[in-house]
Amino acid sequence: MKLGRTSEVYRIIPLGLTLKEARAWYVNRVLIPQFRWALAAWAVGFLILLSEVTSFGEVLEQNLVTRMIAHDVLLLVSGFLLSYGTIFLMQVTSHLSDRLWRIRNYLHAVTLSAQALSISAFASAAVLIGYWYLPTEFNATVTDFISNSEMHISFLFAGVLIFIGASFLSRRFKLIALVVVGKALGLYGMFLLLTPWIVYSIYPAYEQVYAGSALLFIMLILDFTIMPLWLYNYFGNPSRRGLV
Repeated sequence: MKLGRTSEVYRIIPLGLTLKEARAWYVNRVLIPQFRWALAAWAVGFLILLSEVTSFGEVLEQNLVTRMIAHDVLLLVSGFLLSYGTIFLMQVTSHLSDRLWRIRNYLHAVTLSAQALSISAFASAAVLIGYWYLPTEFNATVTDFISNSEMHISFLFAGVLIFIGASFLSRRFKLIALVVVGKALGLYGMFLLLTPWIVYSIYPAYEQVYAGSALLFIMLILDFTIMPLWLYNYFGNPSRRGLV
């Protein structure tokens, strides 16, 4: 079995090992853990997807709060985890041959030269999610099987797009992105609370109040947890400033 570029092995292996021992160490301590993480991400993502298309997903769709906070978010998480597992598998298999290694390096070079993909990925995910939250489309997903299936596929793909966009961001900008998401949820929650009409007629009016309150509460949680962490990363450790 080949491990691709042996120079990658020499960068991280303990000193004093023979090449054969170094290869064995690299497989056991690097490749196998990565492979396990990939399988774990795939398993969790697939289980979430499976739960969403069974009776559990139907239960979550029965009221507006669980539909917004749990059902749709779980679909995004499923797409994110499936993408995460796929990338880990690509990283592991790239060490099995020189050809796969060259393909991996080519894809890596393409992504580095296309940082604009991050904004495009997030924007595309936002458009997909926003489309299915239009009142007519959202109501249709509750009563129409085809629309519901299309929504599931769209949210899975949106999760993939979120993973692609997040992979280009530094830790600091990932925290900022979470704050921006929280603000967007809070604004929509305020809209649901203050609007004089029922946005999603498929659900009772009082559930709209509960959903708006829940979105505002999530915004506050994100603000009170992420903002202090971001401030600490930026001001708390001068030696790492600009690296997070």
